[in-house]
Amino acid sequence: MTQRAIANSLVLALLAASIAVLLGAVIGWIDLRSRVPGRKLLDYAALVPGLACATLTVTPVTWNVVGLDSNNPATGPKFFPVGARVCSNVATTNVAVNWNWDSANANVNLRAGSLATITLPTIGIGACADAYFEIEVNQVPAAYDTTRRYHITATDGSGTASSPTPREVYVEHLISQNRNSITGIKLNGVSIPAGGSMNLVVGNTYTIELDGGTATQGYNQFEAFINFPNTIFQVLSVSTTYSADNSPYVPGPAPIASDKLYADACLWENNPTSPNYRSCVGGDFKAGGSTVVTTYTIKVLSGGGTSQSLNSLLYDFSGSSYHYNADFGVGAVIANIVDPTALTISKAFTPSPAVAGGTSTLTFIISNPNPAAVSGASFTDPLPAISGNQMVVATPASFSASGCGSPTFAPTAGASSIAFSNGSVAANSTCVVSVLVAVPSTPTSGTYANTSNHLFVGGVDSGHFASASLPLASSSAGTGLCGLTLAQWTMAPAAGTSVPPAFSFKASDVTTATAAAGLGISSTIETTIGNPINSWNGNGFATSATLSTLNNDYFEFAATTTNYTSIGFKFDARLDANLHGPRSLQLYSSTNGLTFTAYGSVISPTAAFVTYNPSFSGTANTSGLTYFRVYGYNAGNNGADADLYLDNIAITGCGTPAQPTLTKAFSPNPIAVNGTSTLTFTLTNSNSVQLTGAKFTDTLPGGLQVAGSPAASTTCTGSPTWAPTAGSTSLAFGQTTAANIPASGSCT
Repeated sequence: MTQRAIANSLVLALLAASIAVLLGAVIGWIDLRSRVPGRKLLDYAALVPGLACATLTVTPVTWNVVGLDSNNPATGPKFFPVGARVCSNVATTNVAVNWNWDSANANVNLRAGSLATITLPTIGIGACADAYFEIEVNQVPAAYDTTRRYHITATDGSGTASSPTPREVYVEHLISQNRNSITGIKLNGVSIPAGGSMNLVVGNTYTIELDGGTATQGYNQFEAFINFPNTIFQVLSVSTTYSADNSPYVPGPAPIASDKLYADACLWENNPTSPNYRSCVGGDFKAGGSTVVTTYTIKVLSGGGTSQSLNSLLYDFSGSSYHYNADFGVGAVIANIVDPTALTISKAFTPSPAVAGGTSTLTFIISNPNPAAVSGASFTDPLPAISGNQMVVATPASFSASGCGSPTFAPTAGASSIAFSNGSVAANSTCVVSVLVAVPSTPTSGTYANTSNHLFVGGVDSGHFASASLPLASSSAGTGLCGLTLAQWTMAPAAGTSVPPAFSFKASDVTTATAAAGLGISSTIETTIGNPINSWNGNGFATSATLSTLNNDYFEFAATTTNYTSIGFKFDARLDANLHGPRSLQLYSSTNGLTFTAYGSVISPTAAFVTYNPSFSGTANTSGLTYFRVYGYNAGNNGADADLYLDNIAITGCGTPAQPTLTKAFSPNPIAVNGTSTLTFTLTNSNSVQLTGAKFTDTLPGGLQVAGSPAASTTCTGSPTWAPTAGSTSLAFGQTTAANIPASGSCT
């Protein structure tokens, strides 16, 4: 190395040393100035940016004193926030803020279930963000005057920074006093009464204000806060104003705001090794006053479906003792945490299976498990098709919504999709939405697979959808239970003598059944002995040999045929004994009660009662009433005795069978080891006709096998095969010869 190079190196070394000394002096001066009231701490990195090393700092922002009620530790506060402010001189992301215990104390811990690590997503250049942890103090006398040391670290890609050490939480005796009090809590500016509730949605940000007051002049040390569990709430920022504030260490008085929960008015000594520990070292300054407003900006992170009790505390140090508000607990409010993604949607077809050309009711159930009502529920559902054969909303459209508030829901007849919006669902309740859909007449077999689009709540995608399948009942599996009576009119004394007569029977799933006499017909319920007593008598039929629906008389019957196929119409009829009545009858049907179409051949009634049950070749209404008319004409005369008598009128059809159910139970239950228990299967049929072909298999759970005695038995008819053998671990019922299940009954 040349002498010039050596000289240059020495000059550079001396210059670096001089700069270091100068920098140390400047930093020392800054440290001193930072303790002077009213002076702002300078930014080292801004002062000498090229020499900055650490990018993070961690500074406590809450009081080191916590406590329990001085008289009864089992009452009063036990949760306290402990916060740290993390600052960075460069932009950084995903800063992990960690709680670290430095000593042990069984009575001082983090709140059960709370976070020990909080992630701050972003911190800008020269900016700060706060992380709040929660301390829980066991409410026992042994906790008084104990401590537990801790420090808080912040870590990003540049390294790890720590809060000052040693530092601890100290459990004091807190005296309940009326001079501290809570005057109100507001959510986004709206007052929430004490004991009231507010509904907060997961993912949303809110402003929550705590209003309170203290002694007029304030206190040396003062902190006001709401207990926000950090697993559910993230405190984004805090702003506190004090009506009284003479401290150079606390911004104020109002409207100037502090950005902390804690008013360190007298410059509190937090270092446990200091001889001045837990005392004022900056003068007898105070903050507080009759009006203290602490405003939080919080984000709801989680907790959907829960209700959180939010207590508030105002506590202080003054005159060598510690105090808290006597109305602690009384002013608590409830936060109902609503999670839109917690809502679920399900759907089902009834009846299922359905028959081709029939109908089924498609029902959606929106379930809200949250402790508060939710609104803005919406979904759409494209109805399914098989090979281009599209399921549609039935005609006329039939739909309903129950427990859904005032939604927008009006399906259009013939539409291939439905839309539901603006629904509301009460807390822990359901909204039920139904629409009648028409199944195409072809194909006659297969399954319609239907999946809805996602359920949205308040514009938030819940991520949930509903699926259901509607199989078609094939002829081999039974197209339904046929020959069922939808409605019947039997002119028995019990039916009364009113005209037109009321139905004597109507199936439970038939909404309407009516009877009427048309045009000039005069009708009565026959009660005269010698005539066909207890029948419907009509007279005055036209003598013309040709039927005119505009002029001729008729009897009319109608019933709701929505849930049925293969509709039929039968009746008993008899002419007047002297053949004065109509000698020709013609049957008509209609799906709207306005336009009628003839079907079948002309019927010639006899002088004796005969049952007429011609094949119905017309069209039945799949979503409402089907009408039948018996027109009479070609009467022997048109006098008052031109009579026709009707009885036992019935509208029939095939209904989709309700699925049988199979249940089982052990008795006794529980069972002792090496003991025996009777396993009973119950097959139940809710249909009005017997079901055949019943069979099942069952595998016994591990550790069970068929006992040798007593022998298996059954009450089911049809001689089903049922002979379990001792030691078997599986059962087979009706596999060779199936069983019958009685109508509207059960067998075992």
